This record gives sequence, structure tokens and C-alpha cells, in this order.
Amino acid sequence: GALRAGAGLVTLASPSDALAVNAAALTAVMVRAVDNAIQFADLLNDRRLNTSVIGPGAGVGPRTRDFVHTALAAKRNLVLDADALTSFADAPERLFEAIKASDGAQVVLTPHEGEFPRLFSDISNKHPGRSKLERVRAAAERSGAVVLLKGPDTVVAAPDGRATIAS
Repeated sequence: GALRAGAGLVTLASPSDALAVNAAALTAVMVRAVDNAIQFADLLNDRRLNTSVIGPGAGVGPRTRDFVHTALAAKRNLVLDADALTSFADAPERLFEAIKASDGAQVVLTPHEGEFPRLFSDISNKHPGRSKLERVRAAAERSGAVVLLKGPDTVVAAPDGRATIAS
């Protein structure tokens, strides 16, 4: 995915116990052992790495939340999906505060319709008549991130209200 999109360098942060499997399967990318937030912070010190993606397969819980906070503290661009989003389901405002405090980092949240209410339950539940576009704009404004709500008609909105629909 990232290489096809034009990334010049892709490095996979892999748990140590999966390093050999990932290295054998991913011959076009660099693989580095990362088992905790301290090691992830060390990886982020490499200035060639300007965007992180955290989500699928990361696991739901405090470790993934720590990785997200580490990436935000490093003021790096960040895409959050799947497990990274669900890890903040019990306290989405903590994520939004950290995004807003990251000052300068571009953050993209990429939920599908099932994940969206985990972070934005009031936007989803209190206003059932709102269009998908209105919901995504409200979510982007609240979170301080670009929100990309996946689906047959994917809606992307920025915190400043700009939005687009791709079908």
C-alpha cells in the first residue's frame, strides 16, 4: 500500500516475536523490532520517517494508546485505524486533546461505520437525522483531525470544515 502510493521508505515496527515472519513476507520494506513505546520513540527519532500508521493488528488497549501518544508527542503525521481507534473508545476526549496538543502534526482518523460511534457516540446517536457529511464534519471539528469515514460513499472532512465525498 504505502509503496504503491509513492512512499520512498517504509519501515514496519514489528513485535520482536513476529520480526522474522514479517521480514520474510515483506521484502520491499524495512522491518524493525518495536515492543514498547520507548522503542517506538527511538524509531521516530529517524527524521526520514515522517508519517506513522497505527491500527490493524496493533491490539486494543494501553500499549496501543501509548504508541499513539508517543507518535503525537513526536509531532509526526499520523494515521489511526482499527485497533488504534478502538483503544480510545472508553475515553475519546483523551485522544482528541492529544491530537490538538500535537501542534503541527497532521492526524487522520479512518473509521468505518462500526468504529465511528465508538469515538463519536453523541454525533452518531443524538442526531440520527444528520447526513453522513454533517456527522463527519462535526467529528473532524471536535477531534482536531481529518476524519475519513469509510464506506461505499467515503466522506473526508478536515477540522476547518472542508470536505469531499468519494464514491
